[in-house]
Amino acid sequence: MRLFYRFVFLLSLVAASVRPAAALEGHFQANGLDLVLSLDDGRIFRGQALTGMILVLGTAAGDREIRIDGVVHEGKVRDLPATLFRMSVKDRETGMFEELCERDPKGDRVAFAYPDGAGGFALACTSGAEGKCILFGYFPWQSDPAVPLRDLHRACTHMLRADYGGDDRPSTRDGTAVNVYDRFGIQTPDHAPGMEFEAAWGADGAICVSHPRIADNIDLDELARRYPQLLGRLGPQACHEQAMRRDPRALLFNESILTWRTRK
Repeated sequence: MRLFYRFVFLLSLVAASVRPAAALEGHFQANGLDLVLSLDDGRIFRGQALTGMILVLGTAAGDREIRIDGVVHEGKVRDLPATLFRMSVKDRETGMFEELCERDPKGDRVAFAYPDGAGGFALACTSGAEGKCILFGYFPWQSDPAVPLRDLHRACTHMLRADYGGDDRPSTRDGTAVNVYDRFGIQTPDHAPGMEFEAAWGADGAICVSHPRIADNIDLDELARRYPQLLGRLGPQACHEQAMRRDPRALLFNESILTWRTRK
């Protein structure tokens, strides 16, 4: 189920319709993190006015229907308008609508739209790494010569998943807290009590690892065997923030609680 959701979120919405009122035509677009429906007759709908509308996603496997069930929150994320929705997806076999998102750390099942960088938009859940990193302020669709936002978003998703090698082999555990900050000041380096420096991250994964986040899932010896590029960059003596600040590849840093390996 998680893989299915991830697949849906990364798709642009290539077709959308409003039901009923089939005679009306218009298009959806993302204004920041706000979903907006503009009809050809000049009317504009956003926020709570979209409740009950259905987005029809054209995919290689056929259309998928995503229903907007209501608004959870309206506000801003780093000066961009943002609306968080409850959404559900129609099951092809049963015809019933099921929750689109898993629960996030607050217990909510919510999604939002964001520009896909190609003129369309995509959906993300606040429970997933892609969505969390956007809410941190790492906007992969924006271009800034001084701040590599796309690479920061990639680094952030690897970090949240503890995907040290950047090869889609996460080693975190749901609900594990981390403190994230970067060299550009989007997320500030405020030390979190009880946490220690874990790793520095680049677009392709970890640049170094001081300690693994979940020691029962992977340890430093396993990291060395699995990822030769990390040799000489493992452990607190080789991997600490001061040294990594001098490495331009290190875009993002994080702290986590130091755990001990308990698995026999």
